[in-house]
Amino acid sequence: MDRRRLKFLLLGSGLSSSMAFLLFVALNQPGGVVYYLTVTEFMEHADRAGNYRVNGTVAVGSIERLPTGTDVRFVVTDGGHELVVRYHGIIPDTFVDDAAVVVEGRLQEDGTFLAHNLLAKCPSKYEAAEEEREQRGGGSAASGV
Repeated sequence: MDRRRLKFLLLGSGLSSSMAFLLFVALNQPGGVVYYLTVTEFMEHADRAGNYRVNGTVAVGSIERLPTGTDVRFVVTDGGHELVVRYHGIIPDTFVDDAAVVVEGRLQEDGTFLAHNLLAKCPSKYEAAEEEREQRGGGSAASGV
């Protein structure tokens, strides 16, 4: 085997090993694989210790904003189960009753889910804007990509 072929083989195996190592580390870190559970899946999970991402809908009338302005308490549901959530941080503008949310955090001993991350969207707001755009003949926002 000549020197050029040996160098190419060593470089290729080193590169492949490095990529495999980085993939392994990324997948084994908390939050490395973005996945969430529904409220029902979370409630039925045998071991609820640790951090989880939970997806659901904000129960209508359950939002309780605390005087600090950065604290909120609400109930997330998926139609099957309900989960009481407490969150401290910047509250998104789209966080309203019946909004789809993903909360990330951990279950406390009292049964309250303490979230350190809150993602919210209000699909009805965007659906109405898209319908209006289509009626005017502008098409959808996604078609301009």
